[in-house]
Amino acid sequence: MSEDSVILRLKRGDQEALEEIYTKYREGFLHWITNTHQCTRDEAVEIFQYSILTFYENVVEGTFEELKSAGLKTYLYSIGKNKLLSDYRKGMKLSLRESLDPDEYTEFESDVDFIRKQKIDHITKALNELGDPCKRLLELFYFNNLSTDEIAEVMNYKNGNTVKNLKYKCIQRIKKALEPK
Repeated sequence: MSEDSVILRLKRGDQEALEEIYTKYREGFLHWITNTHQCTRDEAVEIFQYSILTFYENVVEGTFEELKSAGLKTYLYSIGKNKLLSDYRKGMKLSLRESLDPDEYTEFESDVDFIRKQKIDHITKALNELGDPCKRLLELFYFNNLSTDEIAEVMNYKNGNTVKNLKYKCIQRIKKALEPK
């Protein structure tokens, strides 16, 4: 089963593809999380199911496409680790058997940073391909924090409502550019 074909099958609504992923990664994930972190098998199963569901939602929404270079297994494990750490921070009774090894935490941070950088690169590329006036308008609004009235003045538009309408159209164009092809 190639990861690309499984992703395509999931996007088409093939539930067997999700079952294949579930079966392929379940035992390894459960073994990893129970051995690395002090949690019960039931808690590990819950975290795995959460990870699978989050992964599936990200595939359907198109978020996974830009992150797939990290690999499906790494992606699932990162979701699980994030969930575990989130639950831990919220005061749930999941405690770490060992304190986070600085090397392990650095590796985890670098995975998150890598994924975040890929998202930013993807958005930057789409923004650059968008061209003016959309690129300039979005930069003024999101990066320079100008109001729509201020942008209207800078870009010589009639008023802030004109900018709002154009901004909406630009965002729709960028969303379309970010959709998986």
